[in-house]
Amino acid sequence: MRPPSRIVVSAPSHVHAGNIDLHGGLGRLYGTAGFALEEPRLVVEASRAEGGVEAEGPRSSEAERYARRALEAWGCDEGVRLRISSEIPAHVGLGSTTALALSSGYAALALCGVRGVSVERLAEVLGRGVPSALGVYSFKLGGFLVDGGFRRGSRRVPPLVFRAHVPRDVAVVVALPEKPVPRIMEIKRREAEVLASMPPMPEDLAARAARLLLVAALPAAAEGDWAEAARALHEFNRLLGEYWAEAQGSVYCCRESEELIDAAVRAGAWGALQSSWGPTVYALAPARRERQVLDALSRELERLGGGRAWSTRVDNEGARATVEV
Repeated sequence: MRPPSRIVVSAPSHVHAGNIDLHGGLGRLYGTAGFALEEPRLVVEASRAEGGVEAEGPRSSEAERYARRALEAWGCDEGVRLRISSEIPAHVGLGSTTALALSSGYAALALCGVRGVSVERLAEVLGRGVPSALGVYSFKLGGFLVDGGFRRGSRRVPPLVFRAHVPRDVAVVVALPEKPVPRIMEIKRREAEVLASMPPMPEDLAARAARLLLVAALPAAAEGDWAEAARALHEFNRLLGEYWAEAQGSVYCCRESEELIDAAVRAGAWGALQSSWGPTVYALAPARRERQVLDALSRELERLGGGRAWSTRVDNEGARATVEV
C-alpha cells in the first residue's frame, strides 16, 4: 500500500483525577486515573515536503522536534510539513504535550509508510508516558482510564489496568480560571525539581486513596453508576490534595480552583476535581444539570477575575486519523 500524501490527526485533551499510590512501597509509583475529553482537541495536519521537517502554528518547534525524533528512530528520511490548526491550552492540566508529541510522531511515521508501531512504543521513544500514561491511553483508546504506575528506574509506559466507556448522559463541565495561570506555569517549569523534593506519601494516606479508587470509584464505573463514581473521585481528588498541599500551598492549587469546585457541586454536579497542578477544574454532572453547572462556573469565573468555561463529553474513541493517499 502506498504511503499517504496527507494525514490529519485529531487528538483529545485529557484531565487527571489523581494517582493511586505516591508511597511506592510496593515497587510502583503514581498510577494515574482520568478522562479523555472531546473538547478541546489538538489537530495536526501533515503533508509531504521536499526534505527535513518543518511546522507552523502553535508550539511548532516542539512538533518539529517530536516528528524528527520519530523519523530518526525508525530510519525514515521523508520530508514532512506539519501544521497545527487547533490546539489544547498548554500547561494548565489538559494534557497538551503528550497529545502534541504523539500526533506529530504518528503523522510523520504514517507519511513515511511505517506501520504497526504501538502507541506505547512511540510514547517511549518520544519521552512521554512516565510518570503518567493517561495521555498515552487517552490518545490510543479514550474513556475513563487508570494506569498501573511505573516501576522505579523504568522508562516503560505503565500498563493500562482499567478502562470504562462513559455515556453521553454524563456531562463534563470544565473551567479554566485566568489569574492562577502564571503561578501554575512556574510550577510546571520547576516540576522535576518539585517532584524530586516531595517526601513519600504516608502509607495510610496512600491506602485510603487506593481504597477510594479501587473499592468505590472503579466498581461504580464498571456498573455504570456514574453518580457514585463521580462522588468517589471527588473525595479521592481532594484527599490527594492533602499530599500535594506542600508543593501547591493548599489542598487545591489556588483559591480560584477551590471556589469553582465548590460552586459546581452546589449547582448540582456529582463531583468536581482539579486536574493535575490545575488551574483547570472539571465537574461530572448529569446532562439534565449541565446548563446550570456551566452557568454557575461562568458566573464564578467572572467574579474570580476571568477565564473560560465550557461543556463537553468524555471522548471514548481516542485520536482519529484521516488519510489522503
